[in-house]
Amino acid sequence: MAINPGQRINRYEKNYSSYRLIFVIIVSSILMYQDTQDGYSKTLRTYLSVFAYPITYVANLPKNTFQGLSLRLSERASIINENKKLKEENILLKSQLQEVYKLDAENKRLYELLGSYPDRQRNFLFADIIATSPSPDKRQITINKGSIDGVNIGDAIADPYGIIGHVIRDQVFSSEILLIADLEHAIPIEITSTGERAIAYGTGDMNRLEIRSLPPNSKAKKGNAVITSGLGGRYPEGFPVGEISRVERIEGENLLAIELSPFANLEVINEIWVIQTEVSGDE
Repeated sequence: MAINPGQRINRYEKNYSSYRLIFVIIVSSILMYQDTQDGYSKTLRTYLSVFAYPITYVANLPKNTFQGLSLRLSERASIINENKKLKEENILLKSQLQEVYKLDAENKRLYELLGSYPDRQRNFLFADIIATSPSPDKRQITINKGSIDGVNIGDAIADPYGIIGHVIRDQVFSSEILLIADLEHAIPIEITSTGERAIAYGTGDMNRLEIRSLPPNSKAKKGNAVITSGLGGRYPEGFPVGEISRVERIEGENLLAIELSPFANLEVINEIWVIQTEVSGDE
C-alpha cells in the first residue's frame, strides 16, 4: 500500500526529535541516581501524600462511616443481649442463694422425715412489671407473663431478695399479683432460728408484716430471719420472706405482737420471676 506523501515523517522536522528521547533518559538517570543517594523520591512521595490525604479521606468517608455505624449498632445489640443474659444469670444465682435459708431450717429437723416429701422441681419464669394498682388500698402489680406463658393462679412470685406475692388472676398475656403487704394477704412462715411456724399478715404498709399467733413463751427475737414454711402448698418451702423487726410482749395478752420487715423492697420492684413448681413424684 502506497504511503501518502503527506503522511511521511520527516525526521528533521520539529515534531520528531531524538534529542527529546535522550533528554528524558538523562533526566530519568539523574533522578534514579539521586534517589539512591538522598531518597529524593521518598521525600517527594511524602509531600505528595500530604496533599493526597484529604482526597483519600473524603473518598473513603462514606465507606468508613457505614462500617463504623454498622459496628456500633452490632456492638450495642451485643451489649444489650449480654446485659440481659447477665441479669438473668444474676437473678438465678440469687434465687439459688436463697436456698441457704431453707438448708439452715432443714438442719434443725429430723432427717428421716424428709423422705415423706414429694420430689419437686422448680422452674423460674422471668417477668417485668407493666402496671401497679391505682387504688391506694390495694397492694397489687401486673406482670407481662400470662397463661400463654404457663403462669397459673397461685404461683408464687419472688425477686432477687425474697418472696413478694402470688398470682391472683392469670390473663392470656399478663397476670395480676397480690403483694405480701396487702391487707388481704397471709403467708405461712417459719422462723429459722427457732423452727416455730406461724402466719404473717399484710398490713397495707410496704415495709411491715405482722405475726399474730405466737405465744408469750416464744423464743422469737428481733433480727431472726423468716422463710416460707411451705404449708398450704401455695408458697414453696424455704424461700426468704423477711426479718423480725419488733417483738413486744403485751401484759395480759395471750399472743406476742411481732412485726416483720420484708427482705424485698416492695416499693421499688424491678426484676421478678414466677416460681413454677412441678411434682416429679407421686404425692
